Amino acid sequence: MAELESDPEWVARRDERDREFAERTARLRAAEEPLVDDLQRVGLFVESVWDLVNTSEPYPEALPILFKHLERPYPDAVREGIARALAVGEDARFAGETLVRLYRDEKPGTRAKDGLAVAIAGVAGEGLLDEVVSLAGEPAHGTSRVLLLRALERSRKPSARAALGELSSDSGLAKEISLIKRRLRREKS
Repeated sequence: MAELESDPEWVARRDERDREFAERTARLRAAEEPLVDDLQRVGLFVESVWDLVNTSEPYPEALPILFKHLERPYPDAVREGIARALAVGEDARFAGETLVRLYRDEKPGTRAKDGLAVAIAGVAGEGLLDEVVSLAGEPAHGTSRVLLLRALERSRKPSARAALGELSSDSGLAKEISLIKRRLRREKS
């Protein structure tokens, strides 16, 4: 490390990366300030929506706020965090239809699309499984479809297992479905 520190070009590149990271972080913090303010008003003292994503503590009082902010024009990383923070199972099941609509409308390859897929998988009860199967089967949704499969893995409905079998011929999903099937077999034994 001392050798690198003595290289002025390396130090300049590192300093530039650090500066860019700090600027990007500041822009995101400023952008999500309205959301953070609303969360703090209900007693959640967070600095970022990602503080919710990274906690194991329940935060039911945040769910209506997250839902309210979900469709606002935040930067991609903030929208991803909002969606992932809604991936809390039954407590956020009320958001299922909206999450599906936003997922359908979101461009493939964005962080928000991935976050929405995680949220859908997290809140999908038996009533949303057909929609999950439909979304996962549409290649236009890109690589985020893999994230939807968690809902099918978690379900005990025979139709979810059948859907995994049908979707396994999709080259974009085959590898993950193979892993899911292996985990399910291990669970049985």
